[in-house]
Amino acid sequence: MAQEDFDYTKAYKDYVFTQDVYQKAHGDYLLARSQYLDAQTLASQTKAQASTVAMLRARDDVMVTYFTVVRMRLAETDGISDTEKNSLYGRLDSEIAWFQAHKDGISSAASLDDLVVDSSEAAKRFTAIEPLIYEVLGTIPIGRVETLRTSINKILAQIKTKIEEIRVNGDHDTTNAERWTIETENKITRSLDKSIEAQKIIYSFQGIEERDLRQMDLNKEYNGAITILQESNQLLRESASYMREIVKQIKTKS
Repeated sequence: MAQEDFDYTKAYKDYVFTQDVYQKAHGDYLLARSQYLDAQTLASQTKAQASTVAMLRARDDVMVTYFTVVRMRLAETDGISDTEKNSLYGRLDSEIAWFQAHKDGISSAASLDDLVVDSSEAAKRFTAIEPLIYEVLGTIPIGRVETLRTSINKILAQIKTKIEEIRVNGDHDTTNAERWTIETENKITRSLDKSIEAQKIIYSFQGIEERDLRQMDLNKEYNGAITILQESNQLLRESASYMREIVKQIKTKS
């Protein structure tokens, strides 16, 4: 049997599975911790430490599979240059490697105090890489909008060629079609301006210092960029509607 291709769908299933494993491990950890705090026995301490190890390892697995999901979604998104993709791949792969190495080192902890340190390290790492997460999540819709714009520009070029043929042949008056073409081009240009505005926000997440990160609301900035991209996408949809009207005019008068 051929090996199943690894893609976004498979990566997402792995992510969901590791989340389920983590939720169970976290529940076991909370129970064991409560029992240890009540009993304060060596047996309860040993159980608490084992459940903490399992929980922290499962949490690292969630991070590894999450970054893998994001990486696969990026890989399957058109409209993003290879240079930009490779740059993001490298940074994502570094985080995957970090959390994998962190997971592998958890079992060597000698005490619950050591595990607290391990947990704090992972939490601090996640906070530091939040800008990267938002950058990748913002780059993906930028690529999708760019793909749509490229497709619309190709269709518009064909329409303009056809209008020019009709005008040169004198088949009928192309004034209205030409006016609609200009309006379509204006919509596309405005869409591009919106995309550039969103890109500036997303790209500003690169290299944010920790002190600046504390002062930024990344989620707010990201949502603002997504709103702008939605406006860009809407302008492209309106331009597509205009082109349908142009084609209808051409067909009607041909």
